[in-house]
Amino acid sequence: MSGLTNEGLRLLRELMDMPSILVLGALEGTLWLDELEEVRELEGPSVVALMKSPYTGDTFIDVICRGRCGRKVLEAVSPYIQSVERAWVSSSDPSLVDALVSSGVRLGESLAFYVMRADGASFRPSPPPPGFSFTALDEHDLEAASSLLAGWDEVKGAQASDMVMRGNSYGAWAGERLVGIVGTYATTPDWWYLGNLFVDPEFRGRGVGRYLASLATAEALNSAREAYATVEYDNSVSRGLLARLGYRAHALSTVIEVRKAS
Repeated sequence: MSGLTNEGLRLLRELMDMPSILVLGALEGTLWLDELEEVRELEGPSVVALMKSPYTGDTFIDVICRGRCGRKVLEAVSPYIQSVERAWVSSSDPSLVDALVSSGVRLGESLAFYVMRADGASFRPSPPPPGFSFTALDEHDLEAASSLLAGWDEVKGAQASDMVMRGNSYGAWAGERLVGIVGTYATTPDWWYLGNLFVDPEFRGRGVGRYLASLATAEALNSAREAYATVEYDNSVSRGLLARLGYRAHALSTVIEVRKAS
């Protein structure tokens, strides 16, 4: 289904920004976060992919360009936008936003994400905090995982089954109570994409989240060369946590809500 030449695939692996990670995860690895509906390669090269969330039904348009996205990319993106009432466009080229506005598309909410990267040379593992146990999660932990994640966000709670059964997830326990969780969004033979790190507010500030991220990163680097994570631009706490583990900022991507021209 890739529809991509070796040059297109090389572009994705070269950039490893947020949209390229999601597309590569769908094409070459295990990605349970979104479903790939269509992917196209354009001259440049550039890649445009249409993805949908099985949890919310949201449409995502992932745009990957080497440098500045050109006119042909906008021409490829516009029909996707016009075919739905609302979509989220993800790209690392800020000029794409200006082009969308000029085309008459209406913009809504926008978010910026750092892609952070660690490898075996940079990774600095964290010791486990006292008073907690840590395990890989399986089908016996689904109810506890769903309950914990639902306290964060209803959609995250709905993702618990796939997170545990289709991804790789790890939990922190205070006695028999699950109080923290971390998982993977995508894995390939070369890299893992981590996500969904959450600790019950009652147990924050004790090193639980840092060790969960360390545990997941160690597992990733035991299986692949690199680990990636995305953090919202203004989330200094999570960025600092990952930096202490040896992650470094690798790319900056924006995700923008768009609606078709009225």
